[in-house]
Amino acid sequence: MPVALTRDARTRAEEIHLLWCQLTGTDPESRDPEDVAAFLARPEVRLLGEVPDSVLQDAATAAVRGRSLPLERWLAAVRIVRPSLGRLR
Repeated sequence: MPVALTRDARTRAEEIHLLWCQLTGTDPESRDPEDVAAFLARPEVRLLGEVPDSVLQDAATAAVRGRSLPLERWLAAVRIVRPSLGRLR
């Protein structure tokens, strides 16, 4: 059962969603609200939210394949690009 996000965490989760949309060329306004809610509830989003955007963008360069950027692969790339953030769990 997902843990409810606080207002600050929700804001960061939404930022992660918008960054993911930007990196994959997805129009965030075209996404189904249920899909967005499911995205925001993923545990990887909380972990990615702890990472600065510049690192997320570097990691996305290594992880993105066309319009595909699985959150698990993005998080794994963060751990490779910035090993000091390997503590993210």
